[in-house]
Amino acid sequence: MKKLFFFAVLAIFGMTASSAQEGATTGGFHWGVKGGANFSSVNGDDVNDVDSRTGIQIGAVASFEVTELFSVQPEVIYSMRGWKDGNVTIKLDYVDVPVVADFEIIEGLSLQGGPLFGINLSAKVENEDGNENDIEDISTLNIGAAIGAQYDFPMGLFLNIRYDMGFNDVIDNNFDAKNCNLGASVGFMIQ
Repeated sequence: MKKLFFFAVLAIFGMTASSAQEGATTGGFHWGVKGGANFSSVNGDDVNDVDSRTGIQIGAVASFEVTELFSVQPEVIYSMRGWKDGNVTIKLDYVDVPVVADFEIIEGLSLQGGPLFGINLSAKVENEDGNENDIEDISTLNIGAAIGAQYDFPMGLFLNIRYDMGFNDVIDNNFDAKNCNLGASVGFMIQ
């Protein structure tokens, strides 16, 4: 399943990159990189008093201008997520693929929203002694939605803040806990 998802992501970006050559000549396509911090946790009926885990996010961004005020922004992001429960830290690493609609509301400032698809790369539990063990029964996919805002500076630099929440459980054994994450990043779009 992980390989299928990975190849689907590659195919989508391959198709968009080939059509981007036409958009690049008209100014409708931009690409770039971004990086920042994640403040992630879980919520659900089986979750009580957990603390967030701080991690990093880093990856590639594309922007397809549909109109002057509307564009579509797909991304491929390495994302460190998880949570802390007492002396135990749950460490989850994903490749996230958000595809957000970007609506510019005033010059430079836009609101964003859309689906998020993630594939789990690693799932570990770290105890208070620093020892790590793999977690079994982790859901391979994280399917959710993201909302946020982005400010674009004229020279290609942008600031982004986004909240996302998963629709499916993190663990496949009837444990009601879904990913939630607040991410803040800075990036640079090639003009």
